[in-house]
Amino acid sequence: MSVDTHMSRLFGRDSLYMVLWAVQLGCAALITPVLTRFLGTGEFGTVAAANTVMQVLFVVGGFGLQTAVQRAHARAGGPSDARRIVTLAIVLALAVTALALATAAGWARPLGLAAEMPALRLAIVWAGLSAVTNASLGLLRSQDRLAAFALVSLLQSAVAEAASLGFVALARPAAESFLIGQALLQGVAALAGLALAPPLLLRLADLPMLKAALGYAMPLVPAVLGLLVLSTADRLMIQAELGADAVARYQVAYNVASGPILLLGVLNTAWMPRFFALAEDGDRAAVLAASRDLLYRLLVPLVAGVAIGAPFVLRVWAPPSYRPEDLYWVFSLIVIAAVPFAAQLALHRALVAAGHTGVVAVAVCAAAVANLLLNRLMLPPFGLAGAALATVAAYGLLYLGLRRGAAVTTPVRPTPGRLRALIAGSVLVSLAVAAVPDTRLFLAVRAALVLGTVVWFFRILAGLRRGTSRSAGRGAAPGAAGSAPVGVASAAIAAAGPVGPRCVCVTPDACACRAAS
Repeated sequence: MSVDTHMSRLFGRDSLYMVLWAVQLGCAALITPVLTRFLGTGEFGTVAAANTVMQVLFVVGGFGLQTAVQRAHARAGGPSDARRIVTLAIVLALAVTALALATAAGWARPLGLAAEMPALRLAIVWAGLSAVTNASLGLLRSQDRLAAFALVSLLQSAVAEAASLGFVALARPAAESFLIGQALLQGVAALAGLALAPPLLLRLADLPMLKAALGYAMPLVPAVLGLLVLSTADRLMIQAELGADAVARYQVAYNVASGPILLLGVLNTAWMPRFFALAEDGDRAAVLAASRDLLYRLLVPLVAGVAIGAPFVLRVWAPPSYRPEDLYWVFSLIVIAAVPFAAQLALHRALVAAGHTGVVAVAVCAAAVANLLLNRLMLPPFGLAGAALATVAAYGLLYLGLRRGAAVTTPVRPTPGRLRALIAGSVLVSLAVAAVPDTRLFLAVRAALVLGTVVWFFRILAGLRRGTSRSAGRGAAPGAAGSAPVGVASAAIAAAGPVGPRCVCVTPDACACRAAS
């Protein structure tokens, strides 16, 4: 099967899942300017700190099993094994949640949250329910059930954000009100996921399979936890060093500036079942390199455009009390962190798909430790900008660590020099605009440049879609997996195939299987 055909699948049907995740991210971002006006800086800082705790416990309680579910589903006899791994995920998530609730009083004080125990307990419950939902979503994604996936994911995101805002507006403008809404709707999403993708009871005969799944998935716990340290630990360190008001200001800048990073992360999650289905190492390496370079092309205008538009976005997202004009350097540094983040994700996909999760864990943990040390060194002299710079440097170190591991186990060709030069140019532009004053003339120039980068981005995307459509027509049979281009949702749903390369499905439950082409 040609690289073009594989690319048509990655940028075809799979992109619909990315759109759903993008909607979730958009809802989370859009609620920020409303929430900052309902909550004071202290309460909003508590929400940000509780959200960080939730994400850490979500990773620990999930045990990396969503990825194990998807890997098992792509193998022979996979659907039943995947459903039993979901059951294991539920049991482990409940155990971690109970343990965290029982010990919360002991570890809340070092985090500066001893006075926020109600918010902390709500965050723990939210994390446990999220881990259960995540396992169900992994199964729904592997089954390629787009409508069911959409329902569950939107319940835990858009509907949860709306409910949380309702509690804040109608009950009490406090962090606990927001977290009650999140925990309640996460519970509804978890129940919906289990109803739509029911797990199977565990048997003694399943123990070897479950042990193998845990052996594969467990290194992903420190790996994902390390990535969370890279992306969230700065909030906790700012809380301890500078207080909740500083966390709130940093979070406002981070919520928008990290948009490219978040989109790359969800696209990586949407793509992983396809890479698990690529059995040939040569095909996998070629597709990994091609997909990485296409993402780099899209990142060039995206990174520059987001950084140039910082004054407009920050003034909408935060009231004057947050001093948005002092956050431009923070904003630009977080934006350019998307470049090393994208580079390390390409290597991360290669290593995880090949089963080398231990290599990933070592590299990520080393980068996480470096990030903590860099934050400790840079926060006192440089403030919030120091935390952002530490994040950029840590992602760069992570890329170097993964590159060393991948060079031995799963080598991927380097990026062309011209594309590297374009990426470097976008980084320089992003840094330069942080120093530009907010005069009317420069704001007008900024607006024109933002419009130009938007046009540039969509021209690349349109060219990509045209190429995807042509390659899909040449390389995939009618109804083959992912052959529909992005944006034709109804056709994609009607003609979509499975995640793996061995079957053609009319519906998710009616498949005719054949030998792989």
